[in-house]
Amino acid sequence: MTLKNSRRGGLAERAYDHLKQMLVTGIVTDQQWFPIDEIAAELDTSRQPVMDALRRLSIEGFVEIVPQVGCRPRRPQINEIRDFFRLFAEGEAIIAELAAERADPNVVLTLRLISAQIGALSQQPDEVSGRSDLYRSLNRQLHAEMRRAAHSPALAEIVESLGDRSDFYIACFKDKVFAPNLKIAHAEHEEIIEAIAAGNGRKARGAMKKHITATEQRLEESLR
Repeated sequence: MTLKNSRRGGLAERAYDHLKQMLVTGIVTDQQWFPIDEIAAELDTSRQPVMDALRRLSIEGFVEIVPQVGCRPRRPQINEIRDFFRLFAEGEAIIAELAAERADPNVVLTLRLISAQIGALSQQPDEVSGRSDLYRSLNRQLHAEMRRAAHSPALAEIVESLGDRSDFYIACFKDKVFAPNLKIAHAEHEEIIEAIAAGNGRKARGAMKKHITATEQRLEESLR
């Protein structure tokens, strides 16, 4: 019995990670129902682990379950987004401040290299396929390196988990939020990195808070 429960937990966790990836990348939108049978077949499992994962995502606020109909991503409300990004901005701002105080030169170099890739991407035409998805990946890498530079594992774990929700909100409008603003976002990142490289915690904190707040404002404009 223990082995069976452990196996089910493992499958549900795998399904959870897979579904979360679908949500944060916008593969499934609030206008679509999750194709549960297809997902189960793709993961080579039964429907049960997929449903277990969806129930967990529902509790976390990512998914809406409609009895006798199906499951789909939740459509966030503007006040929900606004409140979340106030919290997220504070968390990322603290990370940036600590990174400025504690980052070593190798990490700063890594930040510059990732930012350079984002800068090159921002020069590509808006219609380039996968541009928004590639930016999302590079953006997560960049912020993950800043968390590593902060040398505060507990805080980094909390802020990283908030990053999933941020990506989920953005995924609802990614073509309107990411694509037209890559050059602006790149400039914002560069300002943060320069402050970290200079060891200026106060400036890094302010630049990061401005960056996250600007993202929230772009989302609000898309909602309108």
